[in-house]
Order: sequence, then C-alpha cells, then structure tokens
Amino acid sequence: MKRTALAGAMLTSIPAILEACSSGPTSGNNKPSKLTIAAVQGAEDGPLKKVAPMYQSQTGITMEVVEFPYDQLFEKLVTTFQANGSSYDLCMMDDPWMPKFGTMGALQPLDSNFGFTRDSDIPSIVYDVGTWPPPHGPVPPSEQSKSQHLYGITIVGNVEMFMYRKDLATTAPTSWDDVLANAQKFNKPNFYGYVIRGKATNPASSDSLPILWSFGGDIFDTSWKVKLDSTESIDAITFLTQSLKKYAEPGAANIDAADRDRLIAIGQAFQSTTWPAEVTGVVEAQGVSQVVGKMAYIPIPKGPGGKGLGMMGNWLLGIPKGSKNGSAAADFIKWLIKSDNMKTYVQNGGIPTRTSLLNDPALGQSNPYFPALAQSLAAQPNWRPRTDQWNAVETIYGTAVNQAVAGLKTPKDALTAAATQIRTAMKQAGYPS
Repeated sequence: MKRTALAGAMLTSIPAILEACSSGPTSGNNKPSKLTIAAVQGAEDGPLKKVAPMYQSQTGITMEVVEFPYDQLFEKLVTTFQANGSSYDLCMMDDPWMPKFGTMGALQPLDSNFGFTRDSDIPSIVYDVGTWPPPHGPVPPSEQSKSQHLYGITIVGNVEMFMYRKDLATTAPTSWDDVLANAQKFNKPNFYGYVIRGKATNPASSDSLPILWSFGGDIFDTSWKVKLDSTESIDAITFLTQSLKKYAEPGAANIDAADRDRLIAIGQAFQSTTWPAEVTGVVEAQGVSQVVGKMAYIPIPKGPGGKGLGMMGNWLLGIPKGSKNGSAAADFIKWLIKSDNMKTYVQNGGIPTRTSLLNDPALGQSNPYFPALAQSLAAQPNWRPRTDQWNAVETIYGTAVNQAVAGLKTPKDALTAAATQIRTAMKQAGYPS
C-alpha cells in the first residue's frame, strides 16, 4: 500500500540480471557487471526483487537493490540528483515526485535517448504520468518552454478504487449518494457504514481527493488559481466529514490505511476507498481476513455532476542523469514491461498496467480488483497537481481535511484557511496569485 515503510534504511544486495533487449552497451565488453536500483521498502518493490533471479540467468548482470522507507527514498534521491551522483542506475519514483525531478532535470529521457515508444496494450495515462512537462492539465510556469519527454515507466499500476461488501449489497453503488445510502443502511453497532482514512496530511489528502474531484472541486484550476474554497470543494469535504462521518468509525481523524484495512478484514465495516496492494495484502489475505471473496471492487463512484475520478498512485522506474549505465538500465526496463515478463511479475505479486493482463480471468481470480483497475485506468484517472510544490500543498490540504474530520473546524473554515495558505505558498514559488 502507499507509504508502507519500516524505520531506517536497509541495503539489500540480490542477484539479478538484465536481458539485452537491443544490441549495444549491454553486450560485449560494454556490459556492466552490476546495476543498482534505489527502491522503496515495502509492498511496492517486493515483486521486483522476486523476479530479479530471472535477469541473472539470462545476462549475468547483478542487480543491487538499495531499499529505503518512503520519505527517506525521496530525500536520498533529491540529494543524489542535486550532486549529479552516479550511485544509482535506476530509481523507483512515486508519481507525485515526477514534477520535482522533472523540474530539476534529474532524469534521462527514455524516448529520445533509448527509443521508448508507447505500447497500445498500456493505457496512455500510464505514459502521461511519466512524462514531463505534463501533457495535460496546468504546466508550472518554469516548465512551459521545455520539450516533453518520457522520463519514467510505471511498474506499479496503482489507482485508488472503491470497495464494498458484495455479500451484503445487491447492487454496486454508482454514485456517492448511493455510498451514503448504503452507509446508513448497513451501519450498526460495531459495524461501520463507511471507513474514513482521516489521519492528517497524506492519508486525509489521498482519501478525500477522489471525492473532491468527483464533486467538481479541486485544489487548482487549469491556470493554477486556487479553488479549494470554491462551493464545489466545500460541498465535497462537507459530504465526507459530515454526511459520511455519521456512519464512520470512531476516531476517524487518526485512521490510516492499515487501520482501514483491518476494520474491513475483520468484518467490522461495509465500504471505503482502497489501493490495489491493500486488497491482496490485507483485505483479502488468505488465512487471515474474514472477508475473502466477500468484497467487490469498482472505480470511484460518481459525484453530483456525473463524474467519478480515481487517483493515480503509480510507481515508476527512471534512470538518473548521473548514471553511467543508462543503456543497460533502459534494457532492464524494456525487459520488465514485456508481456510475458510482466505476467511473471504479476504472479509474484506485482500490479501491472497492461490491459491484457488486468483482463486475464486466471490472474483475476487471485487479484479480484484487476477488472476495476483496468476500468479505472481506461477512464483516465486524475493525478495530483503536477507541481514541485506538491509536498507543501498536500501538507496544508491534508491538515485542513483532518481538522474537518476531527470537528476542529467546519469544512468551510478549514478549506478557506487552507486556500489562503496555499495561495501564499504558490505565489512565493512564482505561480499566479
């Protein structure tokens, strides 16, 4: 799940290899003996490590995976990029980091340097999220004169979705009004109609953004003007923190993803949002969960305007500018996303982006969210604002939503104050006021 992490950084060296997808630096005397990946520690990089022995058997190139907890990985990469360091040949990146790394010019372009092209079996949004400057939506002022290039390839196809107890409900909720009606209908003592992931900053932000967007709200408009204090935005957060909260778990302002998953898995809650890795990792973990086979997974329900938008949380692989083994690193990425190899990756717990794999009935039996993920990707899910200021913006926004969940402020007061803070921060960063 997003931000799964242990304290401290851990270095793990494992055998791995690269298949040479093209002639050149990976053949003959130019083939490196080792490639090093900076990776996030947790569910996101587990499948990558499991398929690593396949590389060794084909090329003899050792893959060293250096793992860091989520926040430490970001800090380590920023420091490395600032120094143009060559410590890493590949790096795992959460998609909200792309604006920071793109603005820094920290990555090697995969299209112009290594011949990457789009595969029709992979939804276009998956390539878009690894492209800088962003191909749609507002472009940061400092980036508007730059040429677009592909800098990252998704290897963890996260999109935030919705889950509910299909053994209790006869029809799937198609709108947030349906979600509210079901929350009221199925709520009872020790069984909550809806679970809110309301912990401050990233958790509250991630949980609420799909609702915000589905109601027509947003943090910025297409010109970077803040619209968090708009009527649509306030209505969305009011719906979450007042209407849905009536049927939510106690202490929702302190709940994170692991807490949400536990409540669902032990049979004490009816519905909530979810990320793919939470499904097989906790919600339907064999031998542990009480709801295996009882859950349904669907794209994010629609709001009052008839729009439902899931949120991307892709993990990408990129090649740092300082790497001296760019061609070999590119061959590794090409190897990994080949259909057969990605299938093996999926069989080892990976979350794919290939439509053919997501719609594979056999793979879907052990990954019941696959059809919903395919639908979510095809529907062009939204991404968090493509700005290198996102960390600061998310902290302000996620704190405001948490305050509303906790009842410390009304939704209107919380969002109005947050909008003022974000306007100040963005103006200082050179954005329109």
